[in-house]
Amino acid sequence: MTFRKKTLLACLLTSAFFGTMTSGAHAQTQSFQAVRIPDNAPKINIDGKLNDPLWQSAPVSDTFYQTQPIDKQKAHLKTEVRILYDDKYLYVGIRAYDNAPADIRAPFARRDKVSIDQDFIALYIDPSGAHKASQVFYVNARGAVMDGIYSDMTGDDTAPDYQYDVATAIDNEGWTAEYRIPFSEIAYNKDATQPWSLLVLRNMTRDQRYRMYSGGVTRAASCNLCFSDPVTGLRDLPSASNWHLTPQLVVRRAEDRSGDQVTRSASSRDLSLDLKFRPDSSTTIDGTIKPDFSQIELDAPQLSGNTKFSIFSPEKRPFFLEGADIFKTPLNVISTRSIANPDAGLRYTKRDEQKDISVLVSRDAAGGLVLLPNSYYTGLATSVTRSVATDARVNFRFGNMSAGAVLTDRNYGDGRGYNRVFGPDLVWQADENELLRIQLLGSQTTAQAGTDGNLQSGNTTSGYAAFADWYRGNDAWSYSATYKDFSKNFRADNGFFAQTGFRSVNGELVRKWGKYPPLHELNTYLQAEYKLDADGNLMSQSFTPGIRIASHYDSSAYFAVSPSVRSRIQRFGEAYDTRKILTGFALSPGRHLARLTIDMTFGDTIDVDANRIGRGGTLTASAKIRAHDRLEIEPSYAVNWIDHPGNTAISQKGRAFTETAIQLNTIAHFSSKDTLRWIYQGRHTSRNPSLYNFSVTPDSQRQVNSVVYTHTQALGKVIYLGWTQSTAEAAITSPRTKQQEIFAKFSWRI
Repeated sequence: MTFRKKTLLACLLTSAFFGTMTSGAHAQTQSFQAVRIPDNAPKINIDGKLNDPLWQSAPVSDTFYQTQPIDKQKAHLKTEVRILYDDKYLYVGIRAYDNAPADIRAPFARRDKVSIDQDFIALYIDPSGAHKASQVFYVNARGAVMDGIYSDMTGDDTAPDYQYDVATAIDNEGWTAEYRIPFSEIAYNKDATQPWSLLVLRNMTRDQRYRMYSGGVTRAASCNLCFSDPVTGLRDLPSASNWHLTPQLVVRRAEDRSGDQVTRSASSRDLSLDLKFRPDSSTTIDGTIKPDFSQIELDAPQLSGNTKFSIFSPEKRPFFLEGADIFKTPLNVISTRSIANPDAGLRYTKRDEQKDISVLVSRDAAGGLVLLPNSYYTGLATSVTRSVATDARVNFRFGNMSAGAVLTDRNYGDGRGYNRVFGPDLVWQADENELLRIQLLGSQTTAQAGTDGNLQSGNTTSGYAAFADWYRGNDAWSYSATYKDFSKNFRADNGFFAQTGFRSVNGELVRKWGKYPPLHELNTYLQAEYKLDADGNLMSQSFTPGIRIASHYDSSAYFAVSPSVRSRIQRFGEAYDTRKILTGFALSPGRHLARLTIDMTFGDTIDVDANRIGRGGTLTASAKIRAHDRLEIEPSYAVNWIDHPGNTAISQKGRAFTETAIQLNTIAHFSSKDTLRWIYQGRHTSRNPSLYNFSVTPDSQRQVNSVVYTHTQALGKVIYLGWTQSTAEAAITSPRTKQQEIFAKFSWRI
């Protein structure tokens, strides 16, 4: 039996053994009761105050449990939930009692930027009642909102936005929130017999961070939604048929310079169109023509100068966000960022209590880069023709198990070939503390890279990818293991795979020692990895013991040592022995310095370009500063460095490589609808030519400034006015380049 088969079988047998020891699914402790509003009743005024008489007719659900800082106990503050509905809307009223209302943290925040340093409420609404995924609706005590899709597999995906109304109010008893969510914004089967389920989270940050749930969520649980409770009383719900048409107009002027020469100067007026149509409550059809993907938000800069692998970036473009959670599987087989410049797209999404289906077809313009993953680096090829990308995913639910399949196809124009991927996946949530995931994929490719770096039709190659991971935890221990096997010819042009041609096993064992005041949590852990390339050569082997602690002010810290790490960065290169120290901490000191996070690695560092070992490290730091409730400042800094120790080839010692990345994100809120955002980004890479025996670029840098004013009338009705300037310079190799753009973007939803 091969190494791969033995490991996969071991994972399956281990999970099956522990699964027989579990006690089954979470027992329901309460139910939420929804009351239908009489047809002749007055409308509810959404002002956040819960003083409409109709709220008094709704039963109160007030059983909440604390999960953080300590779980398995009743919440120390009372929270009440009431639910009403009519032919169009679902209404949820929340009262969050607070002994010190003056300490409630309620800053202004942009949409989808509600964070753990604020007082907020989150509704996890699962119309299928399957406890696998939910739509989530956040609101902080100021009334700022965040929404999206939540899954225990992938966490929050806040990219999808929904049109709903919510208001809040602070009084001498605490604060209240009043939701009005159109049924047209919730994906459900109106003929389903399974009741909806709901989980409510209340977050409060003071000298501690308190997480309080309407279900008894534990810190060891791998399935928060398993603690959701049914919503009874929802009957004769509407079909929710509706449509939205969103035209967008972008007017811009851009200029590019190389040195003192203007290389491009252009003005444009571009009109795009997005259509969303819901023929019934469980089906959504999205279409787009010439979508505009102006980068209103900038991705955070990442350290990439000392790696040969591409770095993943999350999707932010609105058209691709409907049903994005359905496309998420253990492996990134579908990454819509691979669709670089679509000029048209069509998407079908259907959700009900038994299954989820989503199919996306888009036409991508020529010029996009295609990842060509290998064992030791990520290659790139260019698609010089238009291509058609098709992504399809179906997922069926069977009690505590779900099974799905994925199909992707990229067909390149002018007969330049194709890439196709297909495979099944399985998720088994044995109980709230045990999880098993498996995914198998096969690929077939005829679009091969030519000698000129462009894709062209060539020989047919086939490959496979296999993945399995298992987790089980309780109050004293947690165990996890992950197995991956990617053949060297596996390729997924519609996904994101930076590396193939390897097999690996990773594991973690955690001992939870409990609470030792002032510590809320004291854990010791052991992590291990073993990785081989496609030829059976060792790529990496590591053994890392460590300790994690948690305490007041939502603080946490860790310290770990890797006493022996073996790594190979070239196919026929040396396997290096290295040693490292890893440490870091995070905390929320107070209202003004809302969050501070620092991570550090020190020790032996491999210089990838030179294929040698030096001494160095990496430091990353970020903060959230709320100097005023109307002002957000979010700085981040990262640095990676390598010192050459001197050897027979190059006797000189000194700093060989340094890379820094800086971002300063500043947002001023003039009102709940008007914001001004300034982002500064800087990246700088330097190498000492005297410490390399080949030619290197001594210095390169890039800077970006972006200023955008935003007026948001409502979802889909937005005005952006912006200016962006970027400069890049590499000493000796090329002249300084400068790009500048001013733009205005108008979006209005019909």
